[in-house]
Amino acid sequence: DGTRLPAGAVVVGIGARPATAWLAGSGIALGTHGEVVADAHLATSLPDVYAVGDCASFPSARYGERLLVHHWDNALQGPRTVAANIVGGGREVYDPVPYFWSEQFGRFVQYAGHHADADRTVWRGDPADPAWSVCWLRGDRLVALLAVGRPRDLAQGRRLIGSGAALDPERVADPARPLKSATL
Repeated sequence: DGTRLPAGAVVVGIGARPATAWLAGSGIALGTHGEVVADAHLATSLPDVYAVGDCASFPSARYGERLLVHHWDNALQGPRTVAANIVGGGREVYDPVPYFWSEQFGRFVQYAGHHADADRTVWRGDPADPAWSVCWLRGDRLVALLAVGRPRDLAQGRRLIGSGAALDPERVADPARPLKSATL
């Protein structure tokens, strides 16, 4: 409305909506956000029809909820599961560790996981510095990680999330130690 607000920083969040209106009446179930509802094998509500990418949500056993991931890595990973299920007649389950990256103001920013149900936040370094990470834990398990200028943290963290390894939060907090050294 033209109102000016003083701010030290401004964050703009731009969302995405799947373009699935053309599926209305097809028999393919759509979710509350307009996405194609897929099962754990990426199959839709119609036999022999699968959905992948940012137009499809899937149930995540790892996170205990349905995920709708809007990033190209999701679109890259899903077809492998679909192909295995088509060729193998199968029961290949899709439950990746969500991942995205971006470069913002000269800083490489990476995120892995899903932190909605985390119960603890652990910082690795100072966010005022050029390189730092933040880890989200549920109990003693890493569920998500945001790394700014610390790609090794991201790579190790993504593997730790996938394995479900128990971690020592004190060691997680030490940015001088490799993240993988925090395993119990």
